Amino acid sequence: MKAITLYMVLPMLALWSSTGAAERDARGTTRGEPLPPWREGELDIHHIHTGRGEAQLMVLPDGTSVLIDMSGKTSEQAPFLLPTRPDASRPPGEWVARYVRRVLPAGAVKLDYALISHFHGDHMGTIVPDSPRSPNGYQLSGITQVAESVGIAKVIDRGWPRYDYPAPIRNPTMDNYRRFLDWQIRHRGMRVEAFEPGRNDQIALVHGSGRYPGFEIRNLYANGRVWTGEGTATRSLFPPLEGIPPEDQPGENKLSIALRVRYGAFDYYTGGDLSAVDEEVTFEPHAWKNVEPPVAQAAGPVDAMKANHHGSWDANSIPFLAALRPRVIVVPARADGHPAVNTYRRMTSQKVWPGERDVFITHVSDATAKTTYRVDKAASVQGHVVIRVERGGARYRVFVLDDADEAMRVKAVHGPYESN
Repeated sequence: MKAITLYMVLPMLALWSSTGAAERDARGTTRGEPLPPWREGELDIHHIHTGRGEAQLMVLPDGTSVLIDMSGKTSEQAPFLLPTRPDASRPPGEWVARYVRRVLPAGAVKLDYALISHFHGDHMGTIVPDSPRSPNGYQLSGITQVAESVGIAKVIDRGWPRYDYPAPIRNPTMDNYRRFLDWQIRHRGMRVEAFEPGRNDQIALVHGSGRYPGFEIRNLYANGRVWTGEGTATRSLFPPLEGIPPEDQPGENKLSIALRVRYGAFDYYTGGDLSAVDEEVTFEPHAWKNVEPPVAQAAGPVDAMKANHHGSWDANSIPFLAALRPRVIVVPARADGHPAVNTYRRMTSQKVWPGERDVFITHVSDATAKTTYRVDKAASVQGHVVIRVERGGARYRVFVLDDADEAMRVKAVHGPYESN
């Protein structure tokens, strides 16, 4: 009888032990509770949903903070745009700033890095006539609004200091951005740099690099130059601009910054609004504009990724996804049709790459739910998405947070996933 009892009890003890370990790793987080704060040694990647563009906050293992894009006010006239989250009482850039302040490590006084993936308003903050004015001589939206309330030590973008590739960029949003940088440099000591493809030391751990030798952020691509995979060498994907008619020159999306985050066995990809095919309807799209495949080949397989271009129809192509083979995909939606019918089909097709995968979408509108087949089967269809990588990078979890208010309540926990 005792033998039978032990035979029955030992497996139960083993199950209890492994379950308890998993709960301890997740810190006992359950639905309805606030997300536990970041801890030293973890890598957090927050996909902040405002309904008005993209914003990703990374808290690196030593506490270094990196904000990629800062969604700002866009035109309210387009009927297909998503509602502002949590609500329309504040502009999107202010919601992002408040989110950032909540999750920065204790003692942090400002963001260490802010990256602008490309110069579109839903990534940097559109300036419209009624955008609030700073006493410092510029208007507030997106990055300027974040800097006003959080502070930024260094800004990295694709164009500093000339902003003339492939042609001079002049519009109210960019003119305001230039005034902002000029004031911040002169009065706050902000540093500004151009993103350099190939480097793995431009975005570095600034609070304790020696403690995490397995961590790296590799600059993959910008402005038509892609990392070769060897050292810091790059190659050009575009022919000389002199031979390209102005109407055929690469659009802003195809110039977006792309990078890979590596922490031990864990890899993560993000790439602004990169796309695969020409945005314009042409009978013979230029092959050199298909920038996604070479960028994915430079990155190699990853565990998780942010979808290019909000999951639009022209991005996340078959060669791109087949090279990355992600276990987790995050789609930061900003309009009806995110993700697009064909894009979501590619993301979920076993013919593109075999194996399990979970797709997390920050918002699925009623129109998208009606048109994108089986999108209701996604791992999440509403809320902020947080990827939390354990110390050392061997495992990670995905938390979905309620975006209806600022309580940071956990709606669901997925994982743990094993890093590959």
